[in-house]
Amino acid sequence: MKKTLLSALLGLAIVISCEKKQETTENQDHTNHTENVAAETEAEAPAEATHDDHADTSANLELNNGKKWKTNTEMLPYIQKQEQLIDAYDDETGDYKKLAADLSTANEQLIKSCTMTGKSHDVLHVWLTDHIKKINLLAKAATQKEAEKIAEALEHSMESYHQYFE
Repeated sequence: MKKTLLSALLGLAIVISCEKKQETTENQDHTNHTENVAAETEAEAPAEATHDDHADTSANLELNNGKKWKTNTEMLPYIQKQEQLIDAYDDETGDYKKLAADLSTANEQLIKSCTMTGKSHDVLHVWLTDHIKKINLLAKAATQKEAEKIAEALEHSMESYHQYFE
């Protein structure tokens, strides 16, 4: 009886230990992802230059079995802030460098607030990677006319976000 009880307790301890190790690994992977995307945004490096270890690089921008993906509530204010900035921007008289800086700041906060995992995270990463590229292009635009085209692309990016996420 004692041997059975001792064996059961030992087995339970091993299972719990493995689960904790798995959870710690997943949390570390997500932290690494957040740091990678944040560094990518801050450095204005091409978005494809850094990919985290756990994001599914084969993911496509697609619906979740015909439905929109859920975005975690902590991220929504930063999505909305970016949309407000883009909507308020005047193509002819606006300061596109300031718009790019403000979008980058909101994007950094968006990335820091990300707690999404799994397929929804991977699909969001596809959208976000392209969105970051557009923000970086806007920051590097040489003329108001060039910035106007990029600002339009950012508007389409936000429309795309709403097509796939809620």
